[in-house]
Amino acid sequence: MFYPQVAFRRNAQKDMKALCAFIKDADYGNGRNLDWAVFNKYPRLKTQFDQNNHYKMKSAKTLYKFVCAIYRTKQTAMDLALAKHEKRWIKVAPCYFSLVGTLFGNRKWPRGKYIAFGTIWSMYPRFLKDKTFHIPFWHRTPRYIPVIIAHELLHFMFYDYFYTRYQKYHKSKDNFFVWHVSEIFNTIIQNSPEWLACFKLKSFGYPEHRNIVARINHARRRNTAWDLNALIDNIIKEVQNQKLAP
Repeated sequence: MFYPQVAFRRNAQKDMKALCAFIKDADYGNGRNLDWAVFNKYPRLKTQFDQNNHYKMKSAKTLYKFVCAIYRTKQTAMDLALAKHEKRWIKVAPCYFSLVGTLFGNRKWPRGKYIAFGTIWSMYPRFLKDKTFHIPFWHRTPRYIPVIIAHELLHFMFYDYFYTRYQKYHKSKDNFFVWHVSEIFNTIIQNSPEWLACFKLKSFGYPEHRNIVARINHARRRNTAWDLNALIDNIIKEVQNQKLAP
């Protein structure tokens, strides 16, 4: 069965685009993602934002120069890191795509570029439109990189399936609602016994999802196989009950 071959690349412009995405969504969660992704790692960059509006750049050009400077000075190290990440991924890819095929009934993967771009930021956004995503150049646990790749690829398959079956949520006003559903879905699936047997490490979820994940996992102990639609329906109900979406 066909499954996407992931390419590994570095691109300063793509990393700048990721920064702009963090800034664009900063109002959500009081800028939590911007803090996690950027300011906690590069606190000096706070001076490049308006003091009266911490989510507004003073100069995109200055920030882009900052990004390019890092890419220029660490080019060799970045390429070496990506080469190691690719080798790790190749080892687990057959197991991963077999698991996804079982879960989604051998559904075809949506078309896209499937490129893993290294990033200097501490969060790893994905772009549904072209099927590209970010992975860290360096991580304190290198063996965790395949878990990140698996997470982002699972998003691509999930969204393609979800918007086909649940077309009423394919509206911009429901974006954050669907994001909650997708993240909870990924956490439950990736931390299940059959997936942990492949990756050995758990996927980190978001703190606001922990209770939902725990309840669904507790209920699943009585089952031996995934019922994909029932799982998604259950997650939708939980997100609606908890009123997680803004």
